Amino acid sequence: MGTKTPVTASEPEGFHLPLIFRNVWQSLVILYLPIFFVISFLSYHIYLQILESNYQPYFEAQQNRLDNAMNTFSRELGHIQQLIRLLRYNQQFEQSLPFGQPPDFSSIEKVFTDFSNVSSYISQVRWLDKHGMEKVRVNINGDNIIVVEQKQLQDKSKRGYFQAGMKLRGDDVFISAINPNIENGNVIMPLEKTIRAVMHTAPEDGLQDGVLIINFVLNDMLESLNQGQSNKLRIIDNKGYWIMHPNASLDFRSYTDYLVRTNTLLQADVIRTILKQQPLHNFIKDNRLISYSVIDLGDNTAESRHRLFFIDSSEPDLLNDVEQKVALIVFSPAISILLIVLFLIWRFLHDGRKQYDLFRELAIEKEALSLSNQQLKIAYEQQQQMQDTMVELRKLSSMGMMVAGLAHELNTPLGGASLTLSSLDSSRRQLALAVTEGLRKSDLQDYLTQTADTIELAQKNLRRATDLVTSFKRLAVDRHTDEATEFDLMLVIKDVTTTSLPRLKGLDIRVDISGPEELVIQSYAGIISQLFQNMIDNAIAHGFAGRAGGQVQIDVFQETLDHVTVTISDNGNGIEADRLKKIFDPFETNARGEGHTGLGLHLCHQWITQLLHGSISVSSQPGKGTSFILVIPVQLNEPG
Repeated sequence: MGTKTPVTASEPEGFHLPLIFRNVWQSLVILYLPIFFVISFLSYHIYLQILESNYQPYFEAQQNRLDNAMNTFSRELGHIQQLIRLLRYNQQFEQSLPFGQPPDFSSIEKVFTDFSNVSSYISQVRWLDKHGMEKVRVNINGDNIIVVEQKQLQDKSKRGYFQAGMKLRGDDVFISAINPNIENGNVIMPLEKTIRAVMHTAPEDGLQDGVLIINFVLNDMLESLNQGQSNKLRIIDNKGYWIMHPNASLDFRSYTDYLVRTNTLLQADVIRTILKQQPLHNFIKDNRLISYSVIDLGDNTAESRHRLFFIDSSEPDLLNDVEQKVALIVFSPAISILLIVLFLIWRFLHDGRKQYDLFRELAIEKEALSLSNQQLKIAYEQQQQMQDTMVELRKLSSMGMMVAGLAHELNTPLGGASLTLSSLDSSRRQLALAVTEGLRKSDLQDYLTQTADTIELAQKNLRRATDLVTSFKRLAVDRHTDEATEFDLMLVIKDVTTTSLPRLKGLDIRVDISGPEELVIQSYAGIISQLFQNMIDNAIAHGFAGRAGGQVQIDVFQETLDHVTVTISDNGNGIEADRLKKIFDPFETNARGEGHTGLGLHLCHQWITQLLHGSISVSSQPGKGTSFILVIPVQLNEPG
């Protein structure tokens, strides 16, 4: 770990009595003047802050009023959409408009007439064919329901709501902008603030191609929003036309026309900012508090979307009263604060020499801490170097154990193959002798039978040896490859298990693997093979220490397309609860005297979280075994 430098704390050089404590009165003036200006500056800004906080309740009241109005309006919009869907899916209406057959206009007129009573807001119910020509129209004026004659029906093909309605599909509803009602090119007076709900009757639904339209007059509903309010709400649409204004003569006039007459509420730049929907919902303009909120009419597409802006404002004298009250609250304590600060500065200077001693001691301790910090930094760097060295040694040790185990395991199949070949050679000599003395059919038959059995046994042993060498070769190549590649995760797990068989057999430990036949992922094959090698080694070294045999269960399953979950469980000794919390810490081991470094699980944690971008967790009960859960991404997203 290196040689530590002894920490020696001494008084820092050049540490003298600061100039500020030498002449108290001069220092008092120098210190107090900036503070005086700072406190004055802060007082002014606190005044502005409190003033703004006093505005907030009024803004909140305005916003609540806007929210209530918008909620009421939204409920009515939802009711309008429900009404047109109710009429569209009326059984009698659908039966009267079958595709490929002449419509039953008299039946449709009856359906429209009966439906007109469901809402007092309905002013018209119409059905237009695919050319935009009205085929059935029912006008509602109070209790008067009028079925319009055929000769009075109009061509609405140029109207935007008809063109938008023909593009609708299925259950979609188009909600038009709010406009004055126009008949035969003339605006109906007094103004009827009309909104239209449109649905498409399409051939794919088994109906005649056209649109169903219901007109709703919103005058009463809009007026109800201002009941009991001294300040009247204003509503403007996204094209700049007033939908509702305290001055009724300005309804459906552009805000630019409104400004020609008066500019006491909003100037043109503020209106333009609101219409552009810039982040301006509460603001002060011309000594008024003004708030606004936005609502979309229906679920129309972006190109046909209509919006309404609800605007509320305060009385003009409100701000003057609030400003006077806040000024009294803020500036009255300012003089008292300045006097208190003056006394505190004097006290500070008076006790300067005592504070100097304290500063001196702190400086000495700071120097000592700095020296200690340097020593800790050196020790940490040495620890990192040692850890890296131990990681490499562990890798080499793991590979060496694999080579030794592989050599031991190869003895069995290669020895079997050698024995079978010796047996085959003996049979050959017997056959040669029989040929010399006189070959019988039974001798030849016995030779062929023994030869077939011998060759099959030799091939089986050689295949076993080949599989062992292939598994080891794949692991050795993978662990020297630093690039992420596609590979079969199941094959890597089986290779690691295969190369560990010599140790497992000697300890009577069985490893069972369950999962899909093939599971291809893109990751670091070498890291993953070393990861599973460490997990199996950990189970052998700790899980089954002092036990005669056991079982390790590896379960692989893919719950999502992005991640694979691997559970590695054993029925070994388990882990105590107090050690379980620090099981992944470096150098954490209870078998250091047996040559264990405590880096195995720490490296597993680092590999899977830092390199593989996955996660690892553990659960255990003493005497009942341990279970590790590994979550590995299917596709490794390497940092660019």
